[in-house]
Amino acid sequence: MNKLFYIVVYTFLVQFSFAQISSNRPQTPKAPFNYNTDSVEYDNADKTVHLGATLTYPKTKGPFAVAVMITGSGLQDRDETIFNHKPFAVIADYLTNRGIAVLRVDDRMIGKSKGDVKNATSQDFADDVITSINYLLTRKEIDKNKIGVIGHSEGGFIAPIVYTKYPKLAFIISLAGTGVSGATLLEKQLTNPSKMFLNEHSFNAYCVLIKKTLQTVYNNPAKNDSLTANDIKDVYTEWKKEQPDSILIATHANIATPEMYLTQFKFLLTPWMRYFIATEPGPFWRKVQCPVLALNGEKDIQVYAEENTSAIAASLQKANNKNVTIKIFPQLNHLFQHCKECTGAEYGKLEESFSPEVLDTINSWLQENILQK
Repeated sequence: MNKLFYIVVYTFLVQFSFAQISSNRPQTPKAPFNYNTDSVEYDNADKTVHLGATLTYPKTKGPFAVAVMITGSGLQDRDETIFNHKPFAVIADYLTNRGIAVLRVDDRMIGKSKGDVKNATSQDFADDVITSINYLLTRKEIDKNKIGVIGHSEGGFIAPIVYTKYPKLAFIISLAGTGVSGATLLEKQLTNPSKMFLNEHSFNAYCVLIKKTLQTVYNNPAKNDSLTANDIKDVYTEWKKEQPDSILIATHANIATPEMYLTQFKFLLTPWMRYFIATEPGPFWRKVQCPVLALNGEKDIQVYAEENTSAIAASLQKANNKNVTIKIFPQLNHLFQHCKECTGAEYGKLEESFSPEVLDTINSWLQENILQK
């Protein structure tokens, strides 16, 4: 790998690639189960999307309240498997044993699911959730008035979009969901790790460049890709002109051409990323009237807890939503694991898949706000 300004690539490697993955995952559920487990498949209305899923529901008499799980960014299986962790299976097992049905679904082109991924955005994934809800409406085991969603990370952003499409949603549980735009999130994700090898002046200058790059995409979400690519190169060229040699050398920008910089950031021009960068979650949250539980980990370095929960709370206040519970858990990371290093590289080292106290909080809130209503 050339040195030429590969800060983002280096950051990714630091956070994830060097993780030592433990094979011990004591929370992963193992058969036999004390509840019904149905492997199901269904299509959207025009048959362009086929979804594979697992529906778990109690063996006692229904109908049951149900939670549709929504995965985070990237293509995930129905268990949201990462580093051998299966957090959605853990959540489903815990809730179903306590009287709540759960539907967890493979993302498009993963497992049993099929559908266009290349051109899909969070709006399309919200439509997939609607397809899942429509399937649940056909099941006699499901209480049609108590269908809600649990979304993790991007899934927590998709959840209020789903509400705008299906206002009968009974509840939303956001796990590290976003309250600010993707541009705001990415600015921190792409810059904060570089503090370990840039001095303060170089870091601040680098932050300016990343912010301007993201703002270029944010301001022109529908602009032609090639024109936006040229804009990104122009941002870099102008930034270079303003920097002293010391900063150019520290960031390796002294040898990186505009074309090299663009190569690094072409991922910003995919349809999903352009939508994510340019979309503010606030307008969706401001329409939500159903009960909301928003949970975050204090040590989350992907969706910063205070910033995002505050934004969600402010939007729900504007919606005049009176049933909102927000909680930040100390010493938990983005996956809701108890962490020590609290880095991305630690995800795979930890044996815990999902915090027991967060599971308890989710269940207690559902029992009080949904099952007893």
